[in-house]
Amino acid sequence: MPSAPLVLDVAAEASSSKVAPSPTLYVKNIEGKVKKPAELRRQLHSLFSTYGRVLDVVATRANGMRGQAFIVFENPSFSTAAKRGLHNFSFYSKPLHIEYSTGSKSKALLRKELGYEAVQEMDLEKSRTTESKRGEKRANQTAPEEEEEEEEGSGRKRVKREEDEEEEDGVIVRASNVPGSIEGEVISALFSRQSGYVETDEGTNREDGETWTAEIRFDGEESAKAALESLQGVQIDPMYKLELSIVS
Repeated sequence: MPSAPLVLDVAAEASSSKVAPSPTLYVKNIEGKVKKPAELRRQLHSLFSTYGRVLDVVATRANGMRGQAFIVFENPSFSTAAKRGLHNFSFYSKPLHIEYSTGSKSKALLRKELGYEAVQEMDLEKSRTTESKRGEKRANQTAPEEEEEEEEGSGRKRVKREEDEEEEDGVIVRASNVPGSIEGEVISALFSRQSGYVETDEGTNREDGETWTAEIRFDGEESAKAALESLQGVQIDPMYKLELSIVS
């Protein structure tokens, strides 16, 4: 069993990599001999936890996710040690290919660093800014009635405005009833591999240990629908399958 290095320089790792060290690792080229996702998660957890505390392991047999997994560590020092120690490690006779995940930092890690109230205020300010921009956009797009064309032309304008709003704001896929044991970074890591992914929002009222709702933003309806079809019902926890819907 591989052992963790005693000394780890995360800054040195960052300078030698195009992607900054992240607590989450993206693992590819996993041998498919382990048929049951639960057993694969158990084996990966056992392997990677020798380098530090593992918060979660995401491994499914969903289309586009076979042979891949996400390993979420408590901090980047642990993930960097694991990446160094296990990249090209022979797992069932196939070398593991490991990269840092490019997903955003989970709210759980932010709350640990900044405190719950600071993160909640950041979320509220982000929400206020988004609503303010949408209000300004709607005001700018409201033309005087006398300048409107005939009903058919007006309909075309309305459709065009809605398409423009979608293009700027994106389309949201909502993951409902996510168990509190699943970190936001797991959701981010899972969806960040999908085409058109923009960001993941955990909301402002999440309490540790309670179920919560994640909103995953995509750059358009086509990308959002493709992600929903690819990940709907994916088992990311022994007791939970993704419950996805598109926010209209």
